[in-house]
Amino acid sequence: MRARSAVTLVALLAGLVACTGEGGSRGDAGATRPPTTAPTTPFAVSAALDTRRAAAAAAGRQYRPGFVSASDASGGRSLTVLDVTSAGGLVAAANPPPKTGDGTVTIGQSEVGLRTGAGFAPFPKARQSCSDQPRQAVYADERDGTVVWTESASTNLYVFDWCVFAYSPKTGRTTLLGNSAALGKGKELPEAPGTSAPTVGDRRAYWAATYPVSGKQEFGVRIVSQALDGGGEPATVAEGGKLPRAAGGAVYYVRSEDVSPGFPKDRYEIRRVAADGKDTVVTAGPLPAGRQITALTVAGHHVSWVVAAPEQESATLYSLDTAKQKAVSFALGHAAPSTMFLRSTPRFLAWGNGSAAGDAGQYVYDFARGRLWRLGAEEGFSVVYAKGEHLAWSKLPDRPTAAGTASFETARWAG
Repeated sequence: MRARSAVTLVALLAGLVACTGEGGSRGDAGATRPPTTAPTTPFAVSAALDTRRAAAAAAGRQYRPGFVSASDASGGRSLTVLDVTSAGGLVAAANPPPKTGDGTVTIGQSEVGLRTGAGFAPFPKARQSCSDQPRQAVYADERDGTVVWTESASTNLYVFDWCVFAYSPKTGRTTLLGNSAALGKGKELPEAPGTSAPTVGDRRAYWAATYPVSGKQEFGVRIVSQALDGGGEPATVAEGGKLPRAAGGAVYYVRSEDVSPGFPKDRYEIRRVAADGKDTVVTAGPLPAGRQITALTVAGHHVSWVVAAPEQESATLYSLDTAKQKAVSFALGHAAPSTMFLRSTPRFLAWGNGSAAGDAGQYVYDFARGRLWRLGAEEGFSVVYAKGEHLAWSKLPDRPTAAGTASFETARWAG
């Protein structure tokens, strides 16, 4: 789900399922829905940690401070941080203030670029047009300088039109990768369950998207991909999947009944689609009534995900070492909606609850040391980004400001 300025807004999108049936059916681009009888890959929980026992991370010890990014940009614009980069900078969007009137909100066009200690430098505009409406940048992902981001013109939480762009540091160009109009066929589309945020692989970008279907259900869900240079046609990677996360030439995703009709309601699978298209189960587990998978992140041989029980306002975070088939679990002190932030690198796992009620701590778990650290806590906007050895976390002002947005502190993790 997408965030609006400093306060993450939550929408419950119900009834979104893929239109195809059980195993063997194919999407438009030839992606095969994996069989529903795939075997469970068991894992053992080697340690169960409590966030209340996290130690306070100290500057100069656990991390080396970088720079602090203020929430304002030039020309009266606000700066929204969308990701941290592997070089320690920030992917950010400079946004003009929205205009209100007659019960409507009009947004201005975002300008996406890099924020470093020296200031903000926007990426060049794409040569291809996506729509003639102003759009706000809502998601981004960076990999070795390549940045992919999503913009939307929608101010309606139940409608999500989108345009996905990619910036290449090699060519210095921005390319349009895709837009919702190609899938919508004239219909307004909701956002995909979980999130429609893009994720960057070696050569392709991936994201979850909804599309109209006939029959009882109005919309289906699929994971699509496009070459980072925009060449060729978009491909359907998986039907009935959500929360894609790229890892090199592969992409991981979650399969559960909420997006895959015919799949057992009481279990979930985390699957991996290799570069050659082979779709296999990485791990699986029970999913009792009222629970759902709300977040997924992958880095190195660590796969981490959240099993949430929104009505009970409780959740469990699992981090699986796939090389050892052993996991660490964390009892989260909040409901862990899909608006929470969960990120990982080969060195550490980081998270914050977004705008959820409950524990607003910003946490880092060091894989090698097996230690859990607390960076801080920001009730209402608990955000942590991570990439390589770098991380960035939100800081709210002590007093409300006109812009009403957060600053971000950057750092290199030392452990």
